[in-house]
Amino acid sequence: MKKKILTIVCFFLYNFALLAQEAKPLLGHSINLQLGSFGYGIGLAQQLKPEGLNVRLSVDYLDVNSFITPPLKVKISGGDDVLINPKVNSLLIGAKVDFHPFKTKSFKLVGGLSYGSGDFSVGIEPSVKTGRFKLTKDVELDAEDFGIAKLIVAGENIRPYLGLGFGRAVPKGRIGFSLDLGAYYSGSPKLTVDRTGLIKSILTNQNIADIEKNVSGYSFLPNLTFSLTYKISK
Repeated sequence: MKKKILTIVCFFLYNFALLAQEAKPLLGHSINLQLGSFGYGIGLAQQLKPEGLNVRLSVDYLDVNSFITPPLKVKISGGDDVLINPKVNSLLIGAKVDFHPFKTKSFKLVGGLSYGSGDFSVGIEPSVKTGRFKLTKDVELDAEDFGIAKLIVAGENIRPYLGLGFGRAVPKGRIGFSLDLGAYYSGSPKLTVDRTGLIKSILTNQNIADIEKNVSGYSFLPNLTFSLTYKISK
């Protein structure tokens, strides 16, 4: 994954350098560092129209394990601990267009399209690997019989984006700040659950279908991103 990110960043930088050499003198371009809902990333921007229109390319990477160390222990009331193993990593490559309806203001409308890939999964297993596992105060079973479960959530890879924000992708000065607030459309989430043992009998295929139906309306992924921009041409 890290090699893929480095390759994509180098590709963007190379093409942006070519674009900068061919750009009109009156139009600016910039590079930015960003942090937001989809992790940290790097972006490049080109001014298409003075004061009013900018196009941006960006790459964002997120790995939840950079912030937490699995497994997480969850106490069952009256029973033994259960281990939760979350895995969330994503690579988001996007192109956006900023339109500033008021030339003297930093307010902007944003639209774009992104490609997202990665994993969102949660694994569940008993903390006791052998011997007796206490499910509740009065119920015990062999740890091997409890089983394990892994929930995988997936959406569409191609994600349209709409939003608004403040700040210019190509600042008037040398350094600028910007804020983006919007949402990606990723389609209805698809659930896959691999399970064994007792968990398999508790969490049936019908249960999974019902859960998927209940979350079918969650088709949008909210985005909040802060960016520090550096103008690399006048």
